[in-house]
Amino acid sequence: MQNLKEAWEVPRDLLLRRYPPFVTGGPLSRGDIPVFVLHGAEPRPLGRQLQYLSDNGYRTLGADEYIGILLGGRPAPDRAVLLTFDDGRASLWSVAQPLLHRFGMRAVVFLIPGRMRSRPGPLRATWAEVESGRIDAAAVLCREDGPGALLSWEEVERLSKTDLFDFQCHTLTHARIHVGPEVEGFVTPWSRRGYAALDQPLIHDGERDLLGEDAPLGTPLLRSAPRTSEELRFYEDPEFRDGCVNEAARGGEDFFLRPDWEKTLQGRISGQRPRGRVETPEQRARAIEKELVESKRLIEEHTNRPVSQLCYPWHAFGPTAQALAREAGYRAAFCGKVPGVPITRSGGDLQRIARIGEDYIELLPGRGRGTLRGILRRKWARRFGRSA
Repeated sequence: MQNLKEAWEVPRDLLLRRYPPFVTGGPLSRGDIPVFVLHGAEPRPLGRQLQYLSDNGYRTLGADEYIGILLGGRPAPDRAVLLTFDDGRASLWSVAQPLLHRFGMRAVVFLIPGRMRSRPGPLRATWAEVESGRIDAAAVLCREDGPGALLSWEEVERLSKTDLFDFQCHTLTHARIHVGPEVEGFVTPWSRRGYAALDQPLIHDGERDLLGEDAPLGTPLLRSAPRTSEELRFYEDPEFRDGCVNEAARGGEDFFLRPDWEKTLQGRISGQRPRGRVETPEQRARAIEKELVESKRLIEEHTNRPVSQLCYPWHAFGPTAQALAREAGYRAAFCGKVPGVPITRSGGDLQRIARIGEDYIELLPGRGRGTLRGILRRKWARRFGRSA
């Protein structure tokens, strides 16, 4: 069902005119600066995209340069684009760094400081060492499969001394919160790891919130929403989790190899409805404030550069988050597709900057330009597990 929904997303947004004209074969108007959103970096697709930009004379902007243009302080260069990477994934060090350097380009990275770790010692190998024959490709490409899925602080500090990346904020923990008592799933071995952990709601345990693998296996996951939305958090009584957590603990991760694991956990809470409390609007504001202020402080501390731009997780925000972001000193906020705004132009709303997916980079005007039909065929093949 989710794949079908995603398959319909692009045709729907085309009908609603949420894409700029160049996506359907039209021109890139003078002064327009498309903003593309990427996540991880894979050698072949990223190399192809950067090669296309380079071959066709496109220039990538830095964060402050882009905002300065939107504010009207400087004219937009011809064929300028902004590349943005969400999450701060480890492949930015291992793959994106050498490729951006090769093509003389740069990007903006939105970090999640509350999920990052320090990893002292020698810095990890990069794709440049693979291409030189000094290391096997698997040693680099497996980087995001384990606990080091995000950049380390040591890598961020080294990269911040180059002209390749501008580091900005993706909130402190990129968190989802429980907002109602309805059970929608359970903590599993795979929900706790890598990027799947970003979709696992916070589990409150006394005085702290548990992220990722800190959350006990089997914990019921309730109806949730992004922390930066206007939803109020529901704190369920911990006792509601005990039966499921104890059941999973008896079998460990092997319990989730059983075909009936989910039915077994549902049986432990059958007929029960979690009791709990709902936070106050004041508590919501303080929690969102921490997500915005503490993340800004940590990034500035490690990069020695000001942080003034924000990307909301899941592009979700409410009036509370917007007001607190302005108070915290954020000048701009990046979203996804914005209704009625295919490209944010000079004088546009800096709190709702429109972005589109990386698939459309090769639809920009130029030699070797792709077609929307080809892009959609490739996207749908990925989502439905077929070869393009």
